[in-house]
Amino acid sequence: MRAFATGGLVTLGFVLILVAVASSASAIERSFLGHAIGALAWGPQLFRALLAFHGVSLVALGATVWKRRVDRRSPQRTAASNTPTVAWVTIVLLCGVALALRLWRLDTDLWLDEMFTLTDFLRRPLPQIATMFPSQNQHMLYSLLARASLVAFGESAAAIRLPAVLFGVGSIWVLFMLGRRILGAREALLASLLMAFAYHHVWFSQNARGYSGLLFFATLATWLWIIALERGTVFRWSAYCAAAWLGVWMHMTMVFVLATHAVVYVTLLPSGMTATGPPGPLDDGFRWRAPRAWFFAGTLSLQVYALALPEFLGSALHEVSLDSEWINPMWVFQESLRRLADGGLASLVVVGGLVTVAAGMASVWRSNWRDAALLLLPGALGGGTMLALGHNLWPRFFFFCMGFVLLLVVRGLTAAPESLLSKLGARNPARLGGQLGTVACLALVVVSATTLPRSYLPKQDFSGAKQWTEEARQAGDTIVSAGLAGEAYRRYYAPEWPFVKSRVELESIQRDSRTVWLVYTLPVHLRAWFPEIWAVIQSEYETVRVFPGTLGDGDVVVCRWRGGAAG
Repeated sequence: MRAFATGGLVTLGFVLILVAVASSASAIERSFLGHAIGALAWGPQLFRALLAFHGVSLVALGATVWKRRVDRRSPQRTAASNTPTVAWVTIVLLCGVALALRLWRLDTDLWLDEMFTLTDFLRRPLPQIATMFPSQNQHMLYSLLARASLVAFGESAAAIRLPAVLFGVGSIWVLFMLGRRILGAREALLASLLMAFAYHHVWFSQNARGYSGLLFFATLATWLWIIALERGTVFRWSAYCAAAWLGVWMHMTMVFVLATHAVVYVTLLPSGMTATGPPGPLDDGFRWRAPRAWFFAGTLSLQVYALALPEFLGSALHEVSLDSEWINPMWVFQESLRRLADGGLASLVVVGGLVTVAAGMASVWRSNWRDAALLLLPGALGGGTMLALGHNLWPRFFFFCMGFVLLLVVRGLTAAPESLLSKLGARNPARLGGQLGTVACLALVVVSATTLPRSYLPKQDFSGAKQWTEEARQAGDTIVSAGLAGEAYRRYYAPEWPFVKSRVELESIQRDSRTVWLVYTLPVHLRAWFPEIWAVIQSEYETVRVFPGTLGDGDVVVCRWRGGAAG
């Protein structure tokens, strides 16, 4: 078996070297795009260089595997290894229920970002998708998987959302694996149960974007990081490297998770301890495995982004975030609270949510402060970086931390009553606190489950607004769209509707029409990017119908010109 694996590594390495040497930049561009006109700039040269490097690395790895009979460190048995069979049966059943909940009503209207993903990327061949990064709306690995699903099942909302569903269900499993390492099987199951019935997790698992995939890989990489530090085998470090690489390929904010791991690793080096403390020292033979994993995760990420990197550096990296509420941290905080209220967690947030999370963080910190850092730092680093760059801030940027937060919530719901009972002198406060925490978690699950029907409503009801407006119009009326709604209707839902981009265009249509119906959404964006049109809407139009959606501030609004005949 070892000889077979070694032979496979060496053979693959030589194949990569041969391809890198035998191909040319024009041949690579022709194989991906069907032509060779220099559209990929220096991307093919970088792609070839990395192919050769990874080929040499595979050959070297094969030689290393052949020489090393066994890993020098034997696996350590931890408390998490003693997970009872009932816990495994429960998590399997829970994932089955979660899958059913996320497949239900998977075919509702696409919202803006999903529609942009479909029209910009998913209708193109797979090789072409791998060379494109015109905007930050490109989540490349998700686009490739969604394209494969589209080819297999046909173009539909359900088909392009299917990878998100699978990643969402997978994230419940890996949260259990991470939780049992940090908190134990009982609290890990409770956290997974909360995730399975969470309104927001269902929402993102039915969202044709890379966020549920990022959550999956962020949680998976953190779990693999812990067990790699504990056991130190080549296989586990390779698995960690793969999870880190795929996470970055899914969404570049994965770097905040890896940066957190690097911070924790630096704190381990002086003492030579593993993540959970003694016994296994990080001696000279093992202390370089984490840096090597990061290095190869980085080169593999460059490999898969190489052909699209020139376009990313020239376009997507320089996207402008105009001065609006979306770059205001208070807006993010208020919107997050409102979104939590949508999920039935308003009372938890307003009354005791922050206290619960703080109690959980304090408890984890006392047990192992490095585990607490793994749960807290990724979101802090991501939010701080976005603020420093003046980037638009949306709650979905922090969705990859959901598993970490749920672990802190479960720990807090147990630690808070345990601490109180201890101060009151109760007998066996740990056992009693655990029971009270379990009851509180189950109550929270019930509350959250009652809100799930709302998650199956359209994220943005563009089709409903289109149907109603076309039925309401009369002879001589004109229907127009503006702002981001204009992009949605122009590209996908109603290409025949005029898309107005200036006050002059709108007034010209008003002069030639009996009356004008105008459809828009996301007023924050409309005010920032089309202030003249927004001013006309406020002064000359009346709102006649609002089609609500589950996207924050994403209602589709139909308004009518007051100066028309209908007015």
